[in-house]
Order: sequence, then structure tokens, then C-alpha cells
Amino acid sequence: MCATLNCVKAVKTKRNLTLNLPVDLIREAKVQAAERNMSLNAWIQEAIDHTMRFTRDRIAAGEQFLNASREGLLKLPRKRLKREELYDR
Repeated sequence: MCATLNCVKAVKTKRNLTLNLPVDLIREAKVQAAERNMSLNAWIQEAIDHTMRFTRDRIAAGEQFLNASREGLLKLPRKRLKREELYDR
């Protein structure tokens, strides 16, 4: 059995999940789902997917920034600039 995320995506299994949410939150979610012509299940799935994609993208951007700084690709001033110097540029 494969434990990687790619393997899990390839299998495409679905499982039920029981959530215990505040009534007001459920009501709001149902309204938003209905406004988009979606089932509550599809709306929640899309919201979770969006959040996870955003998190992965943010992590990747941070890693790219760190790699660029390690490789010297970022040209940051060696000395601390004064406010006036920043705006003169």
C-alpha cells in the first residue's frame, strides 16, 4: 500500500466524515452552497480543497524565496537603509 499523496489521489476513494458544527455556521454554509447551485457536500469539499491549495502554494512560495536567498539571487542591501534613502531610490 502506498502512503504518498499522489498514490492516494490516484485511488480516488471517498469516505464519510461526520462533523459537529455550530448551527449558525451550517446555516451560512447551506446558504452559500445554494447561492452557487452546489450541494453542501460539494461546497465543503471545494472550500477544503481551496484552503489546502492556498496553503501548499504559500509553502512553495516561501521555499522559493528561501532558496533564492540562499543562492544569492536576492539583492538585499548589506547595510540598513534609512527611510529617506528608501524613498530616494
